[in-house]
Amino acid sequence: KSILAESFRTARVNLKYLNANSQRQVIGFTSSSSGEGKTFCAVNLATVMAQSGKKTIIVDADMRRPNVLKSLDITGTVGLSTWLIGEAAIEKLVMPTDIHGLDVIGAGPIPPNPLDLAESPRMAELITHLRTRYDHIIIDASPLGLVSEYVMLMQLVDITLYVVREGYTGRGALRMINEMV
Repeated sequence: KSILAESFRTARVNLKYLNANSQRQVIGFTSSSSGEGKTFCAVNLATVMAQSGKKTIIVDADMRRPNVLKSLDITGTVGLSTWLIGEAAIEKLVMPTDIHGLDVIGAGPIPPNPLDLAESPRMAELITHLRTRYDHIIIDASPLGLVSEYVMLMQLVDITLYVVREGYTGRGALRMINEMV
C-alpha cells in the first residue's frame, strides 16, 4: 500500500476526532490559490472515506475552475450552478462514481456570478438535504485567496481544511488564515 494512500487514511481517522459529536460531517477544502492540490486532496479524502464504508459525496463548489469531475474521469453538464439557479432537481445533480459509496455533484456550467450563487439560500438547502443522505459531505471550494465564495460556505461546514503546498504557497497567504481565526 502506498504512503500517500496511508496518509489520507490517517487524515480520515484524525478528522473523526475534530468533530466527534457529529455523525455526519461536512468538510470544506480551500487554499490560497489554484495549483496547491485542493481538488487532489478533496477527491482522495472522499475516496478513503467511501472505502471505509461511509456514504460520501463530493461537491465541486469551485464554480470558477471546476476540476472534480475531471479528476474522477466523469462527464456531466448539470451541477451545482444548475441547482443554485433553480433549473435542476437534486436527484439530477448526484452522479455515482466508480468507487463504491462515493457520489459526486459537479460544478455545472461556469456561471457569470459565482459569488452571488454561493450566497444563495439554495446552497444551505442543498447541504441540509445532503446531510440526511450521506455520512460525509466533502466540498471542494474556490481558493480563499482569490475569491470570497468560501467565506459564504464556511457557515455551512463543520471542518475547514486549508491546503498548503510546499515550495508553492507563499508565507503571506498563511497570514490570512491567522487573520480569519
